[in-house]
Amino acid sequence: MFLTLYFPLAASLSVQDLPDGFLNKIRDGDLQPAGAQASRWSDLARGAAGSPDLLRLHADMQMALGICDEAEEQYRRAQKAIRSPRQAIRAASCRNAGWQALFRHRLATALSCFARLVDEPDVDAAQQIEARLGIVGALHELGRSRDSGDALDELAAAITDPSLGHWREMIATLRFDVAVQRELRGATLLSDHAYWQSGLGDQTLRGAGTPGTPGAFRSMASASDEADLHEVEALNVCTPLLRQRVDYLRQLRALARGERAALDGITAHLNWAQQRGFGDYLRTTRLEVVLAALASDAPQLAEMLLEPLHRIDHAASTGHRQLEYLYAVAKTHQALGRSREGMLFFGRYALIATQCLRDDSQVLVSYAGKAARQAPQLDDVAARLPARYRRAYRYLQENLDRRDLSVREVAAEVGVTERALQSAFKHSLGLSPTELIRRLRMERIRADLLDDSFNGERTVLFTANKWGVQNRSTLVSGYRKQFHEAPSETLER
Repeated sequence: MFLTLYFPLAASLSVQDLPDGFLNKIRDGDLQPAGAQASRWSDLARGAAGSPDLLRLHADMQMALGICDEAEEQYRRAQKAIRSPRQAIRAASCRNAGWQALFRHRLATALSCFARLVDEPDVDAAQQIEARLGIVGALHELGRSRDSGDALDELAAAITDPSLGHWREMIATLRFDVAVQRELRGATLLSDHAYWQSGLGDQTLRGAGTPGTPGAFRSMASASDEADLHEVEALNVCTPLLRQRVDYLRQLRALARGERAALDGITAHLNWAQQRGFGDYLRTTRLEVVLAALASDAPQLAEMLLEPLHRIDHAASTGHRQLEYLYAVAKTHQALGRSREGMLFFGRYALIATQCLRDDSQVLVSYAGKAARQAPQLDDVAARLPARYRRAYRYLQENLDRRDLSVREVAAEVGVTERALQSAFKHSLGLSPTELIRRLRMERIRADLLDDSFNGERTVLFTANKWGVQNRSTLVSGYRKQFHEAPSETLER
């Protein structure tokens, strides 16, 4: 995941009063020393003022270094240390679950978490910006490069506070990055990368590149022009970590155009990433280089670059994590004349790409319409709950329409006490089970009111009754509190 490089810096910028020297380590790309420092002061921070942020930052460093299982427990400790209102717990829960899902390539969950965090009322500016950054990364990994660029525009527009100026260099680098990713995957020689091509759609302008020639890399004139434009802005970036990415992207473009001399600079960048512990980033970056080699009709080079990745166990990976690797291997075999091997890998790639597209379709449709409706199917709540309480959440969802649904019943269904259920929900979600039931019911009511098939024969109160809300005043007050408008105002849209 290319966002792995940006994540430690983004996480650090969203914390006030960082310990001395920590941000400088991150800015310089010294991830392992920063992780060691975070580990030391996270133990000292327990019970101290500001400790939730420091505990969370320790978990962030563990995530960036690939220690995901320990990071999950650290995130829970950080949330339990929050003494602020429940809204702060809800925001932290969404944020932490979103990043964990993104690092684990559970992209629909990640997009859901970050979208919910953006819509959460009273979230501070730094959290909003971080959530929008997560949306950029999730959309890119979902193959929606154009949508990712649009989300990046929204991220840039959100930075209005002068105190958030440190983010501007990151945005300049990200703009160049997303444009280069779009340009690379739009190369004519990569036109059979079905997963990415499905995301590019008809918004690209095909150029005059001829298949089978190095110049075919510039098959998307608009994407190349956009990359040229953002490269000029990115050349002003001074932060060493970001500058590493900018210089690498320039070399990547050169390699994709057939300039083999660029490989020296790319190799130096790969060595830099390995020395500093950017494990997942190293894998993603190597695959980008393989694609650039294939785009420039250099399959022998692609095969050499792929060799270290064959030692990784891809069988246990999720679909999205396998996609780029399977395509690169299939394409390399095909370009080298090994048709049988190429077809075997293309078959696996096609199956997984189809599965991913099918799984992603609902969440992408929902995300596209999120401005118009609060989509109940964007379910990030289960990802934030401890595993043993997810069944309680499912039971709760399945029985929302029952007026007599009670916390006692839910607790009995999963074999825990009411107190344990209340505690787990409050610590993980910042909501009690009763509050979650109320919130979900209001979301269902809103979805029905926004349904195009809604007509005058179905009154607002009828819809509310359908979801277990019998009292009009309860409906109006709860609905207004959650959506800042009355049900009747929703209907008038």
